[in-house]
Amino acid sequence: MMSEAFLYDLASFFNEMKTFIICVVLIQCLMVQCAMAQSYSVGAGLAYGDDIKEPGINFRGYYNLADNRICFGPEFTYFKKRTENSAREEIDISLFEINLNAHYIFEVTHKLGIYPVIGLNYSQEKEDYTDTEEEVTEKKWGMNVGAGTHYTVNKFTVFLEYDHLFSDLSQNTFILGAFYTFGKKSEERE
Repeated sequence: MMSEAFLYDLASFFNEMKTFIICVVLIQCLMVQCAMAQSYSVGAGLAYGDDIKEPGINFRGYYNLADNRICFGPEFTYFKKRTENSAREEIDISLFEINLNAHYIFEVTHKLGIYPVIGLNYSQEKEDYTDTEEEVTEKKWGMNVGAGTHYTVNKFTVFLEYDHLFSDLSQNTFILGAFYTFGKKSEERE
């Protein structure tokens, strides 16, 4: 039969090993986090949609991985209301889009990059018929595909982007904007 002291020592040993393993795992996770140099980017831009034929404003927040080459996150674009006059009545058309886009940056120089854009889209277009006070709302899911370029100075980046929306509310969108990156940038480590 094992002595009580031996069982106590064995339990203490396993508790110390458990604490050691937890510390090693936490240190490894921290090292992976630092090696990936994760950062966040927040920005805005001016947009133009060729189907609604109006300017808009774009807001975005991106999570950056792998030396800031892989970026993904949500975007929101609201387009200015357009008024159409038909033979019978006036129609006010409004549109907004919510995108979840991803990029992979190909560096041309350490400040200039180009990237493909791919993502999911949710669009909502509302038509208000002013004479009959009828309102028709169309909500559609789609997919974005496009390309962009950006130029970085310190933590500020100016970008120009084009994407085509494949959906029943299909359109081409052009965005010119800027964003600020929080966290480490790749050029800080060079």
